[in-house]
Amino acid sequence: MDSTQIADLIKLIWPIIAIQFGLQIYALIDLFKKKKTKSLSVPAWAIIIIIGEILGPIAYLIFGKSEE
Repeated sequence: MDSTQIADLIKLIWPIIAIQFGLQIYALIDLFKKKKTKSLSVPAWAIIIIIGEILGPIAYLIFGKSEE
């Protein structure tokens, strides 16, 4: 790969990475603010959010977020 191909790849991937980090930060802030979830404990959800990359925060927002 030459430098132009690498630059094109970075331009393609950075929005996905930004969305992933944004979702993780939002989910972690929400998790620790409420300190209450529907199913799993707070530490378990924190691990899922961090390790689950983009699917972890989405799973928390769908299945774990408390309605309060």
